[in-house]
Amino acid sequence: MEYDKLILNSCNKVKTTWDIINKESGRNKKRSEIQALKVQNKEITDQQTIAETFNVYFVTIAENINSQKKSELMYNVDDNRYSHTHFMEKTYNKPYPSMDNKCTTTKEIEQIITSLKTKKLL
Repeated sequence: MEYDKLILNSCNKVKTTWDIINKESGRNKKRSEIQALKVQNKEITDQQTIAETFNVYFVTIAENINSQKKSELMYNVDDNRYSHTHFMEKTYNKPYPSMDNKCTTTKEIEQIITSLKTKKLL
């Protein structure tokens, strides 16, 4: 009866139902605090300092990755963009094959799609 009342009065019935299921099955997730954080061979135990350290890391990570990637790419002066072939060569450590794009029509694409065999899913 108690659970029925909780679900009926809930704004999010699915979440409330899962909360009840997790509680009854003993799978309640308890958050644990980080006891210590080691940064540059220095151990931090103050919770506020740990939170601020994580904040600084996550705020600057995108900028660090962006600047690192830009320095790795070769700038193509002809079209003022980074060269994708140079990026692929650096990524895969071997020459990237050249690609030729051929013109096609919608009808050709439709024919290719209809020629594909379908698999029956069980």
